[in-house]
Amino acid sequence: MKYEDMYDRLLDVTEEFSNQGATPFHVANVMSRFVVELSYDCAPDPQQATHLILNAMTSRIERDHEESDND
Repeated sequence: MKYEDMYDRLLDVTEEFSNQGATPFHVANVMSRFVVELSYDCAPDPQQATHLILNAMTSRIERDHEESDND
């Protein structure tokens, strides 16, 4: 299964949560905690789990900065 396919399926799940009445903040809170737990449970060691999480955060921050620079 490709990255994009997994990402799209997760978006479908979060949309379903919203359709069932969950607020966007609540969905984000639950999903972020789930991702942290999953990362630490599945990564070979805690340092790599931390790297995965921080890398995802850094990528998003960089994308936001690039988009604001283009506006």
